[in-house]
Amino acid sequence: MTSARTFSDVVAERVREVRRKQGMTAAQLAEVCANLGYPELTTQALSNIESGRRDKDGRRRRYVTVDELIGLARALEVAPVYLLIPPLPSPDQPLPDDAAEANALTHVWQAFIKGERPLPGMDPQRFLSEVPREEFTRLLHRLVEANDTGEAGGPRG
Repeated sequence: MTSARTFSDVVAERVREVRRKQGMTAAQLAEVCANLGYPELTTQALSNIESGRRDKDGRRRRYVTVDELIGLARALEVAPVYLLIPPLPSPDQPLPDDAAEANALTHVWQAFIKGERPLPGMDPQRFLSEVPREEFTRLLHRLVEANDTGEAGGPRG
């Protein structure tokens, strides 16, 4: 029996992908993390994060903390959102039929995590209630544009 994929699973996959893409070993990433003030992200800890250390029921024994996410993003020099959510494919890349829905969900989650748009079913007023004043006008403009275009994840009107 395996459990549903968690955000920690996605972070683990993305850390491994980005680390390899950058030509880094886990030991090298651990060294960068330590130099940035995250000594707890040792080679062994990174191995546990990337593997997920599953129990007999398929549940992750090792979740990624927010502090670790930030440390990994700093060490890999990427925005945390791109470790939390897989990148969207390029517009010219054709998607198989079964991937179109997953692609739309990725877009929705990226916009939510970036603070650009509430998830479907969320109260937009509550979502906007903690936006700093200096960002409010810009965000409101984006929400209105999403509503006008019917963009995925935006309010529909």
